[in-house]
Amino acid sequence: MSRADLEAGQVIRMSLLFRVQHLLLTVLLTVLAVTGFALMYHENSLAQWIIRLEGGVHNRGIVHRVAAVLMMANLVYHVFYMLFSREGKPELRQLLIGRQDIDDFFQSLRYNIGTAKEYPRFGKYGYKEKFQYWGASAGIILISFTGIMLWAEGFSMVFFPKVVLDLAIVIHGYQGLLAFVILFLWHLYNVHLHPSVFPMNPSWITGKVSSEWMREEHPLEYEKLKREGHL
Repeated sequence: MSRADLEAGQVIRMSLLFRVQHLLLTVLLTVLAVTGFALMYHENSLAQWIIRLEGGVHNRGIVHRVAAVLMMANLVYHVFYMLFSREGKPELRQLLIGRQDIDDFFQSLRYNIGTAKEYPRFGKYGYKEKFQYWGASAGIILISFTGIMLWAEGFSMVFFPKVVLDLAIVIHGYQGLLAFVILFLWHLYNVHLHPSVFPMNPSWITGKVSSEWMREEHPLEYEKLKREGHL
């Protein structure tokens, strides 16, 4: 963190490369959701309008597959980034789910129904961020795998019976719907509509948050930065 950031009470939460990957994922998942749901619900008048807007069913398929390839490339890059880069390795360690996260989850439930006196105190990532991250990662891998199976249908039929491909169609469509609901409703609420960040958490653009927000929402990370002399 620069001296100017410290003087302005700003703390770096997302690196530039992390923000680029996040932005690419946001754009690509939006394109995949729009083009995928247009096919999934093609009898709906709105879906038919979207397909016409895309230039027809053939062009819709091209747009969907190009976005899928780019998303998988982004995923592969993200894996290498998290496993081998100097910035990514500590992020991965902090995103691992441990026993404390399960305890925090149940403590937050007890707090919300009035049977616990204190809300859990989080480090850089609380259980919500971790559940969203790993849930989204697993969902993207599953969507990618089933998508490849359906794209290379003839090749897949060599190895799998037709019932497996039929099952892949169902999983691909509904996993996409589940990912859309989780990421575009739950995640957007947490980073845009929650009272602590409304109208948005700026870290996805600037990479920074206020030290006051960090102290309120992630007190263990705030205390760690204080001990290390970053605040």
